[in-house]
Amino acid sequence: MSTTTIKVDTAVRDRLASVARARGITMTVLLRELSLQLQAEQEWAEIEGAYARLQREDPDSWKQYLDELGAWDATTADPGDAAAEWPEFN
Repeated sequence: MSTTTIKVDTAVRDRLASVARARGITMTVLLRELSLQLQAEQEWAEIEGAYARLQREDPDSWKQYLDELGAWDATTADPGDAAAEWPEFN
């Protein structure tokens, strides 16, 4: 893994170091975890934005999407107690 240097305010550096120390990890690991979390949050924000745009700009397609989603939910719904269905495994 290659490394690089970034410039941050000393207060930010100290805050990151304090959190990393409290968690028993390095600042590199902390920043890796935070960057992955931020990336996931950004991806979900984009997905939610696309849903909102579809709902706003194409209500018919939005309704079709919800209908299809409902059909999948009905197909994959829990049929009941797995223990009752397969008692031989209990």
